[in-house]
Amino acid sequence: MGPTRAQKARKHGATTATPGPARATRLHQAEPGELRPEPTRSSSGLVVGVAMSASALLWLYVHAWVLPRFGATAAGGLTLPEWMPGGFGQEHARRLATALGEPGRAQYEAVHRSSALLAPLLVGLAWLLFVAVHTASRARRWRRSAVVLGFAAVSLAGNAAIDAALADPGDGSAVTTASVLVIARWVLLVLMLAVTATVSVEALRRRSRAADTAPED
Repeated sequence: MGPTRAQKARKHGATTATPGPARATRLHQAEPGELRPEPTRSSSGLVVGVAMSASALLWLYVHAWVLPRFGATAAGGLTLPEWMPGGFGQEHARRLATALGEPGRAQYEAVHRSSALLAPLLVGLAWLLFVAVHTASRARRWRRSAVVLGFAAVSLAGNAAIDAALADPGDGSAVTTASVLVIARWVLLVLMLAVTATVSVEALRRRSRAADTAPED
């Protein structure tokens, strides 16, 4: 029967150290940045999820509820520019401006300056946070952030351009500018959805690899 721990301590003095747990040794030997605290990761993911959900719901509320109802009532059922992915021409702008009249155009501009202003801003902020948290490569992060910023900027510029086109539908350049921005908004929306899918897949793959390589107790 070998000597006990107390006997070893009396024999060797303070030079004998009690071995630490294997988990502590593995954590000490881990490369910098290899391990991240789980509470921080979970809390950041929760914040990103809440921000994305809230901003997406606001965007859908504006574009799938407020604008269609406004078009059905104030515009006499004419399609509003926001729901014309292929753009629109001067004839449609004239008909829409006539159907709205001065009061209708004022209400339309009020929507563009309130909920339709907040929606793309909040979507942009939420998606920038999503990209920053889940994209490891700096170059990919910048490219993806550019798509998100482009969508927010074009959405805001498009609102102002639509108001200008309806204020003077005889101005061909104003109508063309608004139409191009509407098309660009839809293109950037599709690109942003593609970015969302790509980042989500990458995040799931990293989580799966981390789970496979996690040390067992």
